[in-house]
Amino acid sequence: MTVNEARGIITDYYLAESHTADDKFLFVEAEHFLIDKFHDPNDMHNLAWHYAEERNFGLYRKYLEMSAGYNFYPAFEGLGYLWYYGQTGTVDYEKAFYYFSKGAECPDDYLRISCEYKLADMYHYGYFVEKDEKRYRAMIERLYDEVSHPENLETIIPAEFLPNPGLCFRLAEIRASEGRISESVSLLRDARIIFAEYLHDNPSWWGNIEEMESVVMLLHELSLEWECGVDLYDLFWLSKYECSLSFCYNGIRFTVECISENRNIVIRFNNKWYRDLQSFFEKARIGGRPITALYPELIDFEVA
Repeated sequence: MTVNEARGIITDYYLAESHTADDKFLFVEAEHFLIDKFHDPNDMHNLAWHYAEERNFGLYRKYLEMSAGYNFYPAFEGLGYLWYYGQTGTVDYEKAFYYFSKGAECPDDYLRISCEYKLADMYHYGYFVEKDEKRYRAMIERLYDEVSHPENLETIIPAEFLPNPGLCFRLAEIRASEGRISESVSLLRDARIIFAEYLHDNPSWWGNIEEMESVVMLLHELSLEWECGVDLYDLFWLSKYECSLSFCYNGIRFTVECISENRNIVIRFNNKWYRDLQSFFEKARIGGRPITALYPELIDFEVA
């Protein structure tokens, strides 16, 4: 394999909507070739992401740590999430705080903000650090103000990725607690749209599905959200009870069933069973394409 061949394999992999086992094998081989030749932490980080999508968090951690060894800031963010959510089976808030703090030193403002708002969460919940609600609220207010003025940020990330939907949700909670309901609902609707875009591209990124659930649940608690119609992510609210949600895709009608089983709700879709909505949104496919990637193309929703 040559360098140009390896780069070509990687480019083709990222441009493709779906991948065969052979595609994945070639991608891994190409990344290993480049890592051995150049020791570029970006290639290590790319390989880590591949293993995250494969749900192989042991290798995800290995290549993140390898990349972090070269002081690669995106790897610090990834390791923060890994330990915060316990992706390898162990939650360690001390390590999460350490890596988010390292990421918060990043000169790229977008990455810095992504790490800082998770540090804010740790002050909110008292994870590793003493709980400090005043500090949490001040951090969220400041960070939301920053992303609301992307022209002032030093980042390679395009402006359309701002504001961060996680910040929208957190500020919405704060506004709701202050009785500013209309502001809260507006922020939640913004967060819902952006999280749908995130899930379109990568349903496996840890936290996005859980955050979307929190957004949808609070939105329905605060507003008559049915007035805006029903879509796929309203399943978070609907699945409190047995129900079904049907929709059309390419002229064919599909139905998601939420069925009670031993006091839990399980999901049946397209002749497959999913233990919960998390698993459904991560794994459900139509014609080999993730259902979250098809979200903009799903129409004519009906609830029963």
